[in-house]
Amino acid sequence: MEVILIRFLFACLILSPAVSEPVCSKFAYVEQLLEKMVRVEFNVGQMEREIKNTKSLVLESLQQLKQTREKMTEEFEALKLEAKNALDENEVKVSKEIDDLRAETGKANKEYDERTKQLGGAVSIPNIAFKARIPSSLDPVENEVIVFTKNIVNIGNAFDNTTGIFTAPIDGTYLFTSQLCLVSGKHITFGIYIEDVLYTVGRFYEKNFYHCFNVETTAVMKANQTSSVKSWSADTGNILYGDENHRWNVFSGTLVHNSIYIIE
Repeated sequence: MEVILIRFLFACLILSPAVSEPVCSKFAYVEQLLEKMVRVEFNVGQMEREIKNTKSLVLESLQQLKQTREKMTEEFEALKLEAKNALDENEVKVSKEIDDLRAETGKANKEYDERTKQLGGAVSIPNIAFKARIPSSLDPVENEVIVFTKNIVNIGNAFDNTTGIFTAPIDGTYLFTSQLCLVSGKHITFGIYIEDVLYTVGRFYEKNFYHCFNVETTAVMKANQTSSVKSWSADTGNILYGDENHRWNVFSGTLVHNSIYIIE
């Protein structure tokens, strides 16, 4: 309606002849009013275009943001799936390695058990022990081996009662002991030797009674090394005494540890 009125007034201004001053002033005012209205309409139209353009830019930005969000969501899901696949693969790999290790361990244990059964009769831990008494002489010669003539125990046959010498049949750790009984008023120094090395020694004397004295030692020996008892710095004559019930002159030894030999 406003548009029609404006057009009508504009037509009147064009078609109307020149009139007196008051009429022209009225039309001049209307003309100015119309011009302002036209400018306002133009500005309003321009604002509408700008609003449309802004709206279009906003919508376009929102669309770009939506697309970016969708792309990021897709990438995140892809990374998530990739990480899950990698974890699954690692889990399968670790599980397989554990199974392989268990299988290898079981195989090794089985082989060990079978090998142990096969070698059950091939492991040799010898029993070496001896004990001998009754010296060949009651007057021991200085720095000479005291020969104990009567074997009580001789497992392994490593002690020779004709020489008084023990010969180690295998490498190992041996324990040796010796006891000598003195006539009263006599003294003696005696000890145990490994080869020609003195391993233990004692000097003994008893003034009023017949008394027995002991020495002992532990020695790590190689096979074929020897052990014996020797005396020196002793009185002369029959200084040793022995009887069946109370006083024994003794030399003994035993294997306490050795390497285990496996026969292939």
